[in-house]
Amino acid sequence: MTRFLLHFIHTQRNMTSPPKSNPVVIDWTTSTKESSFIQLGTAPTPQENSHVQSIEPEALLSTKDILLVNIDDLLTAKPLANISSHTNKEFSFLISFEKFHVTKPHRTGFNKIYEFRRSRSFFFEIVDQLPDTNEIHLKIYTNDYHMSSTPIRYYSTSRLPNCRFQIFKCLTHFFSSQRVIPKRIQDKYFDMLRKKLLDRITFIKSREQNKSQRNHMIKTFFNFSYKKYRFYFGIYKACSHPAHTLRGTNISPLCTSPSPFIMSDERKACIDHFDKLVFYHHDNMSGNSQNVTAPQ
Repeated sequence: MTRFLLHFIHTQRNMTSPPKSNPVVIDWTTSTKESSFIQLGTAPTPQENSHVQSIEPEALLSTKDILLVNIDDLLTAKPLANISSHTNKEFSFLISFEKFHVTKPHRTGFNKIYEFRRSRSFFFEIVDQLPDTNEIHLKIYTNDYHMSSTPIRYYSTSRLPNCRFQIFKCLTHFFSSQRVIPKRIQDKYFDMLRKKLLDRITFIKSREQNKSQRNHMIKTFFNFSYKKYRFYFGIYKACSHPAHTLRGTNISPLCTSPSPFIMSDERKACIDHFDKLVFYHHDNMSGNSQNVTAPQ
């Protein structure tokens, strides 16, 4: 019985143990043409009726390389070499408020622009030629002493902006400085005010270039009202009469107050120098005209 059990155990061990096999050894150094085994990491030689793909080795980035990569260089497309960027050159100019004041109390008719208790006046200066300094400084002459005189810089693509652009920027400067007209009213009447100012420029040029000996006057301003506020907007034309002689000198600076009217042959004057204005007197009998000054 014992011999039978030992024989059974030995038989079971032989059935469960895997059969022994001899390992296959490949000699890579003597690979023949007929060998179908290719060693990894080596470039195989092309065989007949075969295709060998040359694969570039992967470029691995180190941690240092990753940290030095600029993501903007990856996301931003490089401009073409034959495309040149073009930027328009801009020229700057200044706009500021200039205060004026007259002394005579008579302020009716044309002279109502000098009234500052019930109204405010704003006369826009227009430049038609470059100054000696090559920097344009537009001024808005006003009798509103609450306006800041600090110049503000604006920009244009032209060295000498045209009248439309100058008026546009001066109106913009005015609306950005005042505090009584709301934005809704500004947007509603901006184009209308600009057009009336441009029309006023045309009327003034036509009158001052006229050489006829007539005493007809044309206003340099128009009125604009909003609720209880009254404004007089106009084109600045300086009085240009000698103001007064400086003490100790023979220098007489010209008056810079705005003139409320313009006459033929560039005749104009403010309220303080109205008596210096030359009028033409026509003799109905002879048809001749004489130059006379305004009545005192």
